Amino acid sequence: MEYFAGLDVSLQSCAVCIVDSKGTVLHERELPCEIEELAGYLTALAMPIERIGFESGTLSQH
Repeated sequence: MEYFAGLDVSLQSCAVCIVDSKGTVLHERELPCEIEELAGYLTALAMPIERIGFESGTLSQH
């Protein structure tokens, strides 16, 4: 099974959603908008992430 992550980045936080290849939502979480926090969360998952979709506005910091 393939797994995908979606990141919605704003000024203060980042919404993370993990889905499988059928579109079933497996995890949803809001994290501080820090690279270390996001990377730690994604690498701690017990499933390999195939692709990451990234959405941000013009005011996001990264």
